[in-house]
Amino acid sequence: MNELQFEILNGLQGDPAVFAFMRNSGEALLFDLGTIDQLTQRDLMKVRHVFVSHTHMDHFIGFDRWLRVNIPHKRLLKIWGPAPFFERVQAKLKSYAWNLIEPDQLRFEVHEIRADGSVATALIRNTDGFAIHEQEELGSQDQLTILHDGSILSAVGLDHHGIKSIAYKLRNPDKLKFLHDQLPSLGLSSGAWISQLQHNVKHSLFDEVLKVEGKIYSTRDLGTKLLRCEPGESLVYLTDLSFDRLNVKRLQDAFGTADRMICESSFLDQDRSRAVAKAHLTSRQAALIAIALKVKDFQIFHVSTIYGLGAEGSLAEAQSFFEELTGLDDQEKQEAFEAEFKAVEKLKANSQ
Repeated sequence: MNELQFEILNGLQGDPAVFAFMRNSGEALLFDLGTIDQLTQRDLMKVRHVFVSHTHMDHFIGFDRWLRVNIPHKRLLKIWGPAPFFERVQAKLKSYAWNLIEPDQLRFEVHEIRADGSVATALIRNTDGFAIHEQEELGSQDQLTILHDGSILSAVGLDHHGIKSIAYKLRNPDKLKFLHDQLPSLGLSSGAWISQLQHNVKHSLFDEVLKVEGKIYSTRDLGTKLLRCEPGESLVYLTDLSFDRLNVKRLQDAFGTADRMICESSFLDQDRSRAVAKAHLTSRQAALIAIALKVKDFQIFHVSTIYGLGAEGSLAEAQSFFEELTGLDDQEKQEAFEAEFKAVEKLKANSQ
């Protein structure tokens, strides 16, 4: 992504945490709060939005460092996670003594993603002992928030051994690309009028006129000839889920397609039975999900420590499956999905 830089903070096998930085707006966000000690205080201070998949310790232990960095600065911090998320955040905050801070020094806007697809919001502040002040209006998983640059965050809840693990999608806004190579055919040169044209089109001011090099042009006419709308790129963050028909369908229904995906790949394909027992993915299953979302760039993380220093083998296997599956036709892809679903279902049936 041109607008988005991201880093998987703890490599292939460490705690889940992804730092994403929006270059155009200067905004930063975190997907999950595993260990984040390697982030500089300067970078961590940029993070105002945090998106937590679930509150297992390896996904939430970094909350304390994010909190500590922000204690002096009285910023409103925004965080999302699965119900019961209000109580989980409140418990973190109430576990410390706060007799030396000022009223409203710590303010959290907490968003709780619920099983029915709604998103509840509560304000939690130190002023009244971190009481939960739930707001009346409910939000939607389709649009959790809009960042300053227009990027949209959405979410979907997936089953992870009886609890919800939230997958997130970040979609950059559509872009208006200026076709500079078309200027000579119109007898025009670059100038400040280009910015005005882009502004008019972006705000649907098609009836406005522009004066360019002494001539009058309509926004609609120039926009049609010199601007092309390109869809914004997208990133899916996905971890800790069972590979089953319902989870895959939920992902497809919620996210459609994506350009990039960061996905757990805890186990090798040969260890499918371990993956089923732990409600995690194998390398083949992660690659299949990438195919389901028509991903172009597929990256794995959260590889199990049972492989010692052999996580590179998991990376190679996942990429190999991804390349192999990408080369199949639609019927062959469907057959690959069905074979994996049936293998998982057989293991589940045998374990009962």
